[in-house]
Amino acid sequence: MYLPGADISGVWMGRDAGRRGEPQDVAFRFTVEGEVLKGKMFGDEFDLPITDGSLSGDQVRFTVTTRNYYSGSKTVFIYTGTVKDGEMELSRERVPNPDDKGTNRAGPSKTTLKLKRIT
Repeated sequence: MYLPGADISGVWMGRDAGRRGEPQDVAFRFTVEGEVLKGKMFGDEFDLPITDGSLSGDQVRFTVTTRNYYSGSKTVFIYTGTVKDGEMELSRERVPNPDDKGTNRAGPSKTTLKLKRIT
């Protein structure tokens, strides 16, 4: 059964834990076509495409992949969450990378973000 998604098209902002745990500003620009969610994630030093995005009712899910400039290694983050009363709460989970070898260089594997629409 198809549930029309919440209207989340536009720009949403919040704060995220950076690599060393310091808060950093983060923004997402979303567009929605049916159940397909597209857009970009913007941070202090990057802009990254959203992939595998979906929106069903108030449930949001998408993936963002980062690439280490020096080593070329990739880190995949899966975002899942809900939209309610003009706010979005997302859980960000880092997909384990075989190159991690037990280190936690990329920060905590799971964090929560709260976003507000600005446009």
